[in-house]
Amino acid sequence: MNGQTTCPLPTCPFRKRYRDLKLHLMDYTIFSYLSILAILTIIFQRNVPRWWSYPVGHLFLIFLILELIRLSNHHHSRILHFLRTFYPALGLAFLWTELNNLITMIFPYWANDFVVNLDLTIFKVHPTVWVEKIFTPWLTELMNFFYAFYYFFIPIGALTLYCRGRREETFDFLFLVFFTYYTVFLIFLLFPAEGPWVILKDLHTIRLEGGLFLRLNQFIQGRGSIKGGCFPSSHVAAAYTILWASFKYQWKVGLFLFPFVFGMATATVYCQYHHAVDALAGMFLGTILFGVGLLILKRRDKKIHAGASVS
Repeated sequence: MNGQTTCPLPTCPFRKRYRDLKLHLMDYTIFSYLSILAILTIIFQRNVPRWWSYPVGHLFLIFLILELIRLSNHHHSRILHFLRTFYPALGLAFLWTELNNLITMIFPYWANDFVVNLDLTIFKVHPTVWVEKIFTPWLTELMNFFYAFYYFFIPIGALTLYCRGRREETFDFLFLVFFTYYTVFLIFLLFPAEGPWVILKDLHTIRLEGGLFLRLNQFIQGRGSIKGGCFPSSHVAAAYTILWASFKYQWKVGLFLFPFVFGMATATVYCQYHHAVDALAGMFLGTILFGVGLLILKRRDKKIHAGASVS
């Protein structure tokens, strides 16, 4: 009745240990992503260094997650329940950075020309080059503040639900968010493209000048960026899914996040991390995937209500 389903392990040797687990759509989403990426790595292993580590590592991650869920079901621990709820967010950085060696494993090409030409077709200029005309230290720092605030979107959207005791809605919120993330990650494998900071670096002639937030973002990007995770922008896609999900579950939180989400999407171009079409595609895809996620949730709820009526 609460949006949970029983772990479907009818024949595997782990059935006895995990048969009573209560899984959410969020869990199935990450299990599906880890499995799909592992299978793709096995099939398209030719240019992947230590390719075997990905299916083995993903299988181990699935096992760890199942154990975490099992422990949280059997022990009334706030810490365990918190980790069981937010483990996808805690592991997001790892799943992002591991793409660095996988981006071109399916199609060994770069779609850079398409992205650059699409920007030129729509805007008649390179947006990340044109924006240098309005570079000022205060605007640069403001844009970098918006960009850095992205890391608070999930905590603001999900923790506010969780701390108010709306635990099932927290799981649904996180499902919507990570359904978008993992879909975009898979798109990267089909459409590998590099950002303007790689493609157009010779045209970027004016150095950004700012303060704390500029240095913070440069530090993070210098250590956490990947080659090819550009189109569409996963930052923007996830941010817009978070925005619409916040409006659905807590409209006041949605109102609060709105200017920050819009500012962050603008900052991806101003800070020269993304082409303008990356941000536009992220807005569109994040909105579409939010709608698809809602349809999945509604279908689940119909099955639950149908099962309740039969029983």
